[in-house]
Amino acid sequence: MGEAAHIYGANPGSARYDPEMTSAERSAITNAIWLCGNCHKLIDDDPLRYPAGLMFEWQRAHENRMSELVGKASAEIRHRYEARHLEEFGRLSYLGERIILEKGRFWEHRLTAEMLRFEMSPILRRWSALARGLYIKPTTRIESSEFTSWLSERMQELEQLAAAFSTLVNSEFGRAWGEPGVAGSDVEIVAVCRLVAEMCASALAWEESVRFSRVNEPFSEVHALLSGAAADFIEQAEKIPEFLSAVVEQSPEGGTHELQLVLGLPDGFAENIQAATERAVAWMRRHS
Repeated sequence: MGEAAHIYGANPGSARYDPEMTSAERSAITNAIWLCGNCHKLIDDDPLRYPAGLMFEWQRAHENRMSELVGKASAEIRHRYEARHLEEFGRLSYLGERIILEKGRFWEHRLTAEMLRFEMSPILRRWSALARGLYIKPTTRIESSEFTSWLSERMQELEQLAAAFSTLVNSEFGRAWGEPGVAGSDVEIVAVCRLVAEMCASALAWEESVRFSRVNEPFSEVHALLSGAAADFIEQAEKIPEFLSAVVEQSPEGGTHELQLVLGLPDGFAENIQAATERAVAWMRRHS
């Protein structure tokens, strides 16, 4: 009587299909719920009434109910442990919770991909809205006498962002995943993913600080060159969950998988900034 129903649909056009997921993620046990044939058809015919989150809640309620019916102390203890363990993480996606509790094959990398998507999703939406000019913030006026120090602060912030990005990607992920053959730490993985999202949020805030500021005419050229300088932090970070999902999709038995992330600025950025700043300073001297 039971049927294994997909929570997120298996194919384009199917109920609750998520194009961000790989086929391996869609076929994973974490994306399945046992239902009778009638209920399976019911949820797939009306995915708006039966969203993925509701399926995960059913899944959890069913597990709790089975523990009560079976009456095994060990099952009840495990559920108490799982509830307490999940409290350590704060807000998680439903799929993230399942990966943490079930810890199947490649769970460290699947959890990383899922948590990066989950944590970065609101930032990416905000970034898209900023790029399309869909919101405004109060404008900050930068006086000519303050511009040089303001510019220096923005450039230092870019350097700090680059240093944080490099450490997170090159060191912290590997530390959280653990040595080969040793299980990683779910707490550390979630923490690193949130730090990456926080770094992206800082890059977004940097862009906002530039786009919603105004300078006097002599410095307008320099100001215009700064816009978009932090975009690469967000765009490069977005590649990480895509890469991890693609690797897991292959079900590798071993080997090395490499992702090169290159933080770049527009061609000639530093030279153009310096030249534009020198022209602005020269103009100020002539008109002082």
